[in-house]
Amino acid sequence: MKGKCGLPVVEVSGKPFDMGRQAGHKCAKLAKAYRSSMAESIEHYTGMSWAKAVSRGKLYLPHAEAFYPDFVEEIRGYSDGAKMPFEDAFTLCCHELLSPTGFKGCTDVATNGDVTLEGDVLIGHNEDWSGDQLGAVVLLHAKPSKKPEFVTTAYAGLLPSSGMNNAGISLTGNALSPNDVRVGIPKVFPVRKVLESRRIGEALESAMPEGRASSYNNICSDSNGEIYSLEGSATDFAAIYAHDGYLVHTNHYTADKMRRFEEDPSWTSCSTFRYNRAARLIEGQLGRVTVESIASIFKDHVNRPGSICRHANPKVHPLEGSETIFSVVYDLTRLRAHVCRGKPCTGRYETFQLDG
Repeated sequence: MKGKCGLPVVEVSGKPFDMGRQAGHKCAKLAKAYRSSMAESIEHYTGMSWAKAVSRGKLYLPHAEAFYPDFVEEIRGYSDGAKMPFEDAFTLCCHELLSPTGFKGCTDVATNGDVTLEGDVLIGHNEDWSGDQLGAVVLLHAKPSKKPEFVTTAYAGLLPSSGMNNAGISLTGNALSPNDVRVGIPKVFPVRKVLESRRIGEALESAMPEGRASSYNNICSDSNGEIYSLEGSATDFAAIYAHDGYLVHTNHYTADKMRRFEEDPSWTSCSTFRYNRAARLIEGQLGRVTVESIASIFKDHVNRPGSICRHANPKVHPLEGSETIFSVVYDLTRLRAHVCRGKPCTGRYETFQLDG
């Protein structure tokens, strides 16, 4: 991978345990800070102490091992490298323990060659979370043995948020608030597994496994221009296809069959606004979409602070607030990741080239 990026770059390679150990060693300070932050958030949202969260996290381990043992091995390696108990590192991967509902936000815009200026497949994502989490995010560049090379925006080098591999597959997505959360496969595990897919069908299968504890809205795309938004809960999902060459998504259910899973419809007003605003803006660009034009959508400030480029709301508790902490546009045609650290309105997108 070549280029510069505002996010720290962490390079790992080899077998699962080795990749995890390298990431843990390089991100040891971030790992401990992230654990403290998550412990504080879990207690704020649920009243659980970190010790109780770790104890409950053990219930998810058999499901995770059955679904994706390689990632469990990565976590074991990570705990070794970071000098952190495995149970703590695994608990960090169980976002179901943070809150039974969705957390924070995100806005996605996905387009293919039917609507882009040069025929590229461009997949964009704004990451909204607590502002203090920006320091935990790295760009993890991984070269797994006998699997596709990939890049992913990852919290403390451990938890994947979005990514792209050199088979031309990307994963982006949005938090949802399903009302059927249960013990099962932690929802970060399908996100990570999509990044080892070599074809879109494999990505779709990995994104919505049976027995999941909960789900994000997982957007799976490939360099052929196949784009699917998978609105999931623990027990059901809807596959939304980009029939017109584009789609947008934020943090609420849009498919009729999934609306019954919305935990709190009153929570969705900001998400509904960002969804409609992003759709209107991308529709005005059809046939002319570029990396720069998608970035212009991610900089939009209409309805600030609850805009697409989100800003902190001083009226909201710091642990419950949300603001854009990074933005990325993946060019699946050229295997380029355009990454902006911080808010797009003030930051700069810098480019990484992933070797094919």
